[in-house]
Amino acid sequence: MSDFERLSDLVALARRVAAEEIMPRFQQVASARKHDGSLFTEADMASQAALQRELPKIVNCPVLGEEMSVAEQKALWADHQDGLWIVDPIDGTTNFVHGLPHFSVSIALFRQGRPVLGVVYVPALDECFSAAAGYGAWMNGRPLPLRQEVPKSLCEAVAAVEPKYLGGMALRP
Repeated sequence: MSDFERLSDLVALARRVAAEEIMPRFQQVASARKHDGSLFTEADMASQAALQRELPKIVNCPVLGEEMSVAEQKALWADHQDGLWIVDPIDGTTNFVHGLPHFSVSIALFRQGRPVLGVVYVPALDECFSAAAGYGAWMNGRPLPLRQEVPKSLCEAVAAVEPKYLGGMALRP
């Protein structure tokens, strides 16, 4: 089975994990802070555990999750270039914690350090973005058009900055 043929299984898994592990806890879960100051919740941990259990059934390789220690992440990245799932069980935990619907389940399959398959599912909006290397990208099963023109200057670009990554410039609680 090709990676492209596995894409529908990956989309179904992202939707199922969001329905079972994330959305029942939305606006109802306490949070804590990790050593870097970012938030995490029971929903992050439950979602990551479900993904770690289910992703190897789609492609049998290890899962590197955001909620793992940096040492665990580095070891997995270094030792599994032939295949590695990389997940952020709730991408946008700060929004999730504050009841904002802009968070997602983000999953990618990497080989030789490059993404070959990916899904980003925004459960509160029921938007599912998926892509397979060499085949294109989709939103809710509809092909996304390729953008032919690239912004020529920074003032024409759309960007976001996460303050926690600004080092000494960031304000921490």
